[in-house]
Amino acid sequence: MKDLIGLAKRVYHIKNALNTKVQDEGSLYRDRFVTAFTRNPDNPFIVSFPRTGSHWLRLLMELYFERPSLVRTFYYPERSDFLARHVHDVDLDIERKNVIYLFREPVATVFSQMSYHGDEVDDRARIMHWSDLYAHHLDKWLISETFTKRKTLLCYDRLRSDMESEFSRLCAHFGEALDTERLQRAVQAASKGEVKSLTKHDNRVVSDRPDYRDARKRFKEKHAEIVWAAMDRQNTELEPLFGVEPGGKM
Repeated sequence: MKDLIGLAKRVYHIKNALNTKVQDEGSLYRDRFVTAFTRNPDNPFIVSFPRTGSHWLRLLMELYFERPSLVRTFYYPERSDFLARHVHDVDLDIERKNVIYLFREPVATVFSQMSYHGDEVDDRARIMHWSDLYAHHLDKWLISETFTKRKTLLCYDRLRSDMESEFSRLCAHFGEALDTERLQRAVQAASKGEVKSLTKHDNRVVSDRPDYRDARKRFKEKHAEIVWAAMDRQNTELEPLFGVEPGGKM
């Protein structure tokens, strides 16, 4: 019996070692592509603050263009003709010539951040923390940066409300005209369930809260002024971009 247990333990450790080796080799293989792609200054970056819809957008892009993206590829893993590399640029140290910037209405973004990180949504200090971070991000990429040579701005909210119009701008960034039928197929495939199934590395990407929308509505009613005040402090030009008057009035 002891011999069998010892053999089982050896097999277990060998399997773990092999799995680790495969994972390490896979990471090296991926990192090699990331490095090569990044070194070319003309290759496009998708830049987005966390919780602004980047997973969903990248699924749509890969399905529509039938090409993978970096750093995490959802479809077509056998191909290396990458569309773009995604970064969050939380430290605000990214400078690229070719950029697709995805942004989202700030109040919903701050609520999503707080929900994702398990913050108490009525914690004024945490609301101000996330609002200030996002205000700096929006200011950099929507207004202040001077280094991009080609930049397309995509709004998550407009993708939800007018997909064809907004996605056509993305197609133009890649020198293509919009194919509405292909886009419809991509939208149908990139469902909430599909996003969840392809983001198992982080089960918080898609919220399972049944009251999520109601909770977000309550957050907006109670705390929108704090978020918009942060936008106004950073740059008074930010609020009008979202149809909001200075002072947070719609």
